[in-house]
Amino acid sequence: MRIIFLIIFLISTSFALSIDKSWYDSTKEGLEKVYSDQTKKITSIKNSLSPEDKEQVEYQLLLLKKLQSIIKEENTFVFQNIEDISSAETYIEQVKEYIKSVDSFNSVKNEFNDNNNKMNLLEEQIEKLSNKEEIIAINSQLLYSYYKLRNIQNKSTLDEYTKYLTNFKKILLNSLENVEPNVNTNLKARLDKSFDSFNDLIKDEKRLSLSYDKAKITENDGKIKVLDLQIEQLKVDKSKLINQIVYLKIEELLPLLKEKKSTYFNLYNELQIFIGNNQANYESLTELFKYLSRERLGVTKTTFADTKQSFIDIIKFGWTEINNPIIPIGDGISILAITKFFLIFIFGFSVATFYKKRITNARTHYLRSTSIATRTMLANLGYYFLVAMTFVFGLKSVGIDLSSLTILVGALSVGIGFGLQNIVSNFISGIILIFEKSIQVGNIIEIGSGLRGKVNQINMRSSVITTFDNIDIIIPNATLIQGNVINLTFSDDVRRLHVPFGIAYGSNIEEVIHTILESLAKSNLIYIKNNLEKSPKVRMTLMGNSSIDFELLVWISENPNEDGVGSSSMSDFLIFIYNTLQENSIEMPFPQMDVHVRRKI
Repeated sequence: MRIIFLIIFLISTSFALSIDKSWYDSTKEGLEKVYSDQTKKITSIKNSLSPEDKEQVEYQLLLLKKLQSIIKEENTFVFQNIEDISSAETYIEQVKEYIKSVDSFNSVKNEFNDNNNKMNLLEEQIEKLSNKEEIIAINSQLLYSYYKLRNIQNKSTLDEYTKYLTNFKKILLNSLENVEPNVNTNLKARLDKSFDSFNDLIKDEKRLSLSYDKAKITENDGKIKVLDLQIEQLKVDKSKLINQIVYLKIEELLPLLKEKKSTYFNLYNELQIFIGNNQANYESLTELFKYLSRERLGVTKTTFADTKQSFIDIIKFGWTEINNPIIPIGDGISILAITKFFLIFIFGFSVATFYKKRITNARTHYLRSTSIATRTMLANLGYYFLVAMTFVFGLKSVGIDLSSLTILVGALSVGIGFGLQNIVSNFISGIILIFEKSIQVGNIIEIGSGLRGKVNQINMRSSVITTFDNIDIIIPNATLIQGNVINLTFSDDVRRLHVPFGIAYGSNIEEVIHTILESLAKSNLIYIKNNLEKSPKVRMTLMGNSSIDFELLVWISENPNEDGVGSSSMSDFLIFIYNTLQENSIEMPFPQMDVHVRRKI
């Protein structure tokens, strides 16, 4: 399949037309003959063509006529002589002439680029054709040749302009040594007067704008037409006044440029600001004075001044951009406001986190005596309060009116009532647990599912229970509030352990009880020994089928002591009882059943 596509592509490209250089790439005499022959050819067949083809042929004759006129044109382009420059007034006039020449150069350059774009488009169209004798193909070739010949002339003109402008700039540069400022004219007074007139013009512009809006609202067509004329005239007057101020500022710059004073850059920057504020197009003038200052004052000073001003402009532009509203809330929220919000939130969140860790792990004298649960409650309440206050201050910093959020909160309440009810339930349950203290950090609890463990964290939505197998289980707070929870260490961490064991029938019960209690007192097991009310006891619970059942009642503490040592476990006590019974030859029965067989006679 790929080979077939390749063959089709090669066939199609082999029949595609290319640009016929014979229409433009030859001597004048050769081109004249080509155009004359083509004119005679189409003139002879014109009457036999259809109306549509005849129209195309007429267009072709017009193109041929223009091509013949182009090759006959002589390049008689002559530049204006540059007058001797001796005064500031003459210098300004020559600067204006230079700007006019640059504008002409740019006009030719724009035409050159435009023609190139048109030739590229025509080249694509010609490549899609296959018959070079078709009228449309010949017309496209002739039009391409027209633009090509025009650009040959334009290229020659541009080269001449480049040489002329380069020479013109050098003359303006060298003339700075001989220019004498106008002593008799009060330049500052003229500038002040021009600026006053400009400010009055701005006021008139605002007044006309308001009047125009009023006329549009009242649909006064006659007034609108009058105001349109006044506005157009005002634009013309404003443009003339801007031009006058610009060249007065240039006249102010000339002595500083001649004497190579650094204050030149300050005035030059003021001129640039004025031009930028009024959106005036003086790019060629700006480029000229950059060249003059670079050559006259030195590259280093000019570059430093440009860099400094560019840096200031970048800062101003950046400051303006980050203050521009990008989110349409209230008066608008800018990038700076968003940055302030995140900085405030990060700072507040960091303070809240530091506070929570400091209170939770407090070892200071005023918190040392408090329980872990109390410290956890203080840490959580303070943490969430600081986060909430940070969020409020953050919203205020970006200019959001918190009262306007009431509508949003009202709308969200519906969602909270339906979709978020479990989250809100757990959140409220967490607050209840913190204040009620029925379950606290450090408590050992057992919930209805048989899960037993130690409470490690009580958060706003859920709590973390660590089992005795060191497995962390996250339980929603609502489960702890709504379900049955056994708190083994609610009021006290001491509880009684029931250790079951059995002995064989025929054993001495009093001796067994005495042996167990005496051996327990001598053992290394850890339990509560010094409290008479919580002293160990052994009691018989059942006379079973195979054994006499007892249980050892011993009080233990669920939490470790100050040395970090916890009470003995059920396993420890069972091992102790087994070893004690073995050592004292007290028989431990096995399950047994006697079967009596009776035979009937």
